[in-house]
Amino acid sequence: MKIGLLFDSQAELMAAPEAQVNTHYHWREPEEVVAVTHALTDLGHTVDAIGSLESLLHRWQQQDLPDLVWNLSVGALSRNRTALAPALLEHLGIPYTGGDAATKSLTLNKDWLKPVLEWCGIATPPWRRFGLEESITELPPWPVSLLKPTCEGYSLGLQRFETQDGLAVLQKQVQQLQSQFQTAVLCEPLIAGREITVGVVGNLEPSLLGAVETLTTSGQALQEQVLDLQAKRQGGFQKVNVDLADSDLQPLRSAALKLMNLLQPLDYATFDFRLGRGQAYLVDVNADATLHPLRSLAQIAQAQKLTYPHLIKLILMTTCHRWSLSLTTP
Repeated sequence: MKIGLLFDSQAELMAAPEAQVNTHYHWREPEEVVAVTHALTDLGHTVDAIGSLESLLHRWQQQDLPDLVWNLSVGALSRNRTALAPALLEHLGIPYTGGDAATKSLTLNKDWLKPVLEWCGIATPPWRRFGLEESITELPPWPVSLLKPTCEGYSLGLQRFETQDGLAVLQKQVQQLQSQFQTAVLCEPLIAGREITVGVVGNLEPSLLGAVETLTTSGQALQEQVLDLQAKRQGGFQKVNVDLADSDLQPLRSAALKLMNLLQPLDYATFDFRLGRGQAYLVDVNADATLHPLRSLAQIAQAQKLTYPHLIKLILMTTCHRWSLSLTTP
């Protein structure tokens, strides 16, 4: 099978005149692209590193399209950015990995996702939404808040705000975020406690289901520590396997499977939870979960005694089943 790899490189994203690392850090790391390419090649497939959506359109003009696109494209600075690739691929009639445009939009836009989570009976932190033209006249009713753009990922724009600092400080922080990202801002309480990521591969039935907990460099639960962009880039955090059969973690398992069923097809995804105040809160759904061999989903697979190539094979099998594609290789 000829598989096209669709992804945004650092050079392509940072070539935009307004590009800054703090707003455009959505490129796929070379290690991830190489790892996926090698795994698919070792499975006997031909991999075409297409790159950007513009390159895909060039392939279309040349009538040189793959049998399947492995979609790692997420774009930057748009609430539609993750939906562009699946929408275009659907229009061109090319099968692809990962969620469709509707699922990608819903999971990216947190102010749309949170009401759906509540409708599903899945706990998520309470929130306030500050629109671009909205006047902020009240402080949030909790002592410490996290401010974040409504349609960003990888903690871009994530900031901490303490209510004791006052309304003027809140207004300034929100205004800065709105100006920088040109979108509404979400305000929710900081949930002090454990941070656990659940990873799932499979649509109707999971072929992989597990979880890891992120710990501090000293091996402790994060508690009030926040994984903002700077913290993630600096690294040093530990990720350890946790058992979803534990009574405290069973709600995480149930919530992840419920959303995999509701949002299908996803093929694969990760779900970030915070455990605090005697409650498990879902804080993010990663429909564009990284496949970097040293990140959460690969670590979850490793804890399940699955190699990285096996993880990629499971995702490919899930995708091919969904599209009724044959997995035969030359």
